[in-house]
Amino acid sequence: MRKPLMTLLLSLPCALASLPAGSAPAAGLAGDYLANIGAPGNRLQLRLSCRDDAHCELATAFEAAGAPSQPVRQRLDQVLALQDKTEAENALRFAVQHRGDQPLPPDLAEAMAKLKPVLSGQPAIRQCWDLNLPQPGEMLACTLSGAPAGSAPLYLFGTLQADGQAGFRRYVIYPLSRQ
Repeated sequence: MRKPLMTLLLSLPCALASLPAGSAPAAGLAGDYLANIGAPGNRLQLRLSCRDDAHCELATAFEAAGAPSQPVRQRLDQVLALQDKTEAENALRFAVQHRGDQPLPPDLAEAMAKLKPVLSGQPAIRQCWDLNLPQPGEMLACTLSGAPAGSAPLYLFGTLQADGQAGFRRYVIYPLSRQ
């Protein structure tokens, strides 16, 4: 397993979150979202299903050669609208300013490649929810304004274990597609 992927996994207890990218930003968190991180045979699939802005389920499955994928499901019943978006805003601003950083570790390079079309515009945090996983502030789901048409509707901000990695600070940001 690659180090940045392991870092992201460690930022959550036993499993990570799965959030998908889609089309136009939604007004709230309700819906099903998916992110695939990595390549077939070494991929983390995250699926976030929210019935409203406070109740979600995160299913995480790791696919590796010779290892059957068993999704780990976590109920997230303490999701809260994030009042202070400063850290998320700073992380997004850092990613915009460092979108050309090279070289990036493979997993961070993948996240940056998926984000570059959004980062080349003038993205701003519209709204964030704290998934409270494993504890407050460590994993956020955010919508952005100023993103190009067709951009992901939701972005997963996962805590980095080693801050200031090339391209990202505080959080690695993954686009999530709507299912």
